[in-house]
Amino acid sequence: MEIPIRNIYFLLSYAWKHYKPSDINKIDKNNFSNETEFFYQIFDLALTKYVKKGLHRDYLVNKKSLKTIRGKVDFNQTIKKLGFRSKKIECIYDDYSQNNTLNKLIYSTIFVVLKSKITVEQKQSLKKKLVFFNAVSKVKIDKKLISEIRLVRGNNSLNFLINICKYINDNIGFDEKEGKYDLGSFVKNKMGMAAVFENFTLNFYKSKLQKAKVSSEFIKWDSDTDDTMYPTMKTDITIRNENKVIVIDTKYYNNMFQYHYLNSDKPKFRSGNIYQLYTYLNNLNEDKEIEGMLLYPSTTSTVRNERVISGKKIMINNINLNQDWKKIEEEMLDLIE
Repeated sequence: MEIPIRNIYFLLSYAWKHYKPSDINKIDKNNFSNETEFFYQIFDLALTKYVKKGLHRDYLVNKKSLKTIRGKVDFNQTIKKLGFRSKKIECIYDDYSQNNTLNKLIYSTIFVVLKSKITVEQKQSLKKKLVFFNAVSKVKIDKKLISEIRLVRGNNSLNFLINICKYINDNIGFDEKEGKYDLGSFVKNKMGMAAVFENFTLNFYKSKLQKAKVSSEFIKWDSDTDDTMYPTMKTDITIRNENKVIVIDTKYYNNMFQYHYLNSDKPKFRSGNIYQLYTYLNNLNEDKEIEGMLLYPSTTSTVRNERVISGKKIMINNINLNQDWKKIEEEMLDLIE
């Protein structure tokens, strides 16, 4: 599936809650030879905005031997270390510091990027940002560090940068021939793209449908008893307005059809996806009109299919991501009208 690089940026912007149409003009000025250069340009763009605002600070717990009391006194450690002889007290105090986990991840990611297959101009631009991290420690980036990272409520710009850092470090590989780091193809990473496509759809509708409630919801089985052995039903997207409830289930496949080996010329919609959506709709207890949609990505064709089953409309659609972004937005809104 060939998705234009500029559209990948828009997908990520919505998925990571940082939709900035003005940024695409800066990205469009460059001719990227590969996805590595593209992602590192986004990283540098987000990093530039971040350092201009000033690095994020957190309260960090410090334990030090001091000659004056600061914060709380750790009497046990003071006695153990014979602090009364050296006239030092073991203190525990909070320090409002830039040297927190978030900045360590960002700072250390810069060094990873500098060892990657990027242009000289990109390297020069990144090196200029290092001076802003003088108070931050460089660390080894591993799964443990990334698992400790928590997004900052209300700071979408910083969270966008954090998500880029996570993506880079999760997908970076070492090219032994050139002795440099390189990113794998973003589009070919089906698990990563599936999550991005789902979050893009959810956040797109959240931003555009101001009068509707858009969220991911749990659906209870329409049963008199609870059974923990039954699977949990959670929608990718549920759109609620005054008269209607629309359940959207996003799927990321290169081909939205399945084929039987005896009838390879007769494609059929993927049965498992339809059964899943149908189960969701049948267990929804609503006084409103209920509709369901399976939404797939595409880069070649447009499919629009709908039928009413048991009084509920089921739609099977795809959205062509290989077209002008304004057209994509128009089609996304047309799908739910």
